[in-house]
Amino acid sequence: MRNRVEALYERHVAEFTGCEEFRNLENGKATLEDYDRFLSNVVRSHLKSPQLLAFLYSLAPPEAAANLLGNMLEELGIEEEGGVAHPSMLRELARGAGLGPRLTELEGMAAADLRQIVVEPLLYGTLKEVGLAALCEIVSFEYMLSRTSRRIATALAAHRGLSEDTLEWFTHHSEVDIQHAEQGLDDVAMYADYYEIVEDDAFTICEMTMRENVFIKRYFGELALGRAASMIES
Repeated sequence: MRNRVEALYERHVAEFTGCEEFRNLENGKATLEDYDRFLSNVVRSHLKSPQLLAFLYSLAPPEAAANLLGNMLEELGIEEEGGVAHPSMLRELARGAGLGPRLTELEGMAAADLRQIVVEPLLYGTLKEVGLAALCEIVSFEYMLSRTSRRIATALAAHRGLSEDTLEWFTHHSEVDIQHAEQGLDDVAMYADYYEIVEDDAFTICEMTMRENVFIKRYFGELALGRAASMIES
């Protein structure tokens, strides 16, 4: 199960870094508006991560509980003395990029996204499948960020002129998410085993969760997702 999920993630990361929008971001061909849209989407996508991790912790099998608790506390900045909450890093990212006036709007959009997750009809019959799908997606972002956030930070420093302090959220994830991603892959397998979800069924849930490239969709938008899908199909 672990190897199958990792291969799925690797394929999506390759699509993400290979899409036109990422290439433009990295080589400086993106416009100022493109960079600002990307940064706004990153902030919006991750502001409510602690709440999502809290949901996963409530469903965690005993073997994975310590990992998920550690991730949640680290997101909140209280795992160790002197830690900084990740939402605070994201707000600093927005302010440092000149997007401070949009923070209230982005906070509202992030809250609306979380509310939509709660109120939309369930795709699965029980909470155990919902939890597996959520875990699969959250771990996928940890996996992707562990492999791309340093590249993104370098590009934003070079082409958008952002400072090291402003980019702390990206540089932090380039360091901690390597371990989180490895633990997360184990957690996905342990979750499926604990709740007695047959491996093929569990992997099908992961495939359905990743049926679209969530990285392109969240960070670059629906139009970019459509262009990337067309390129893959052709």
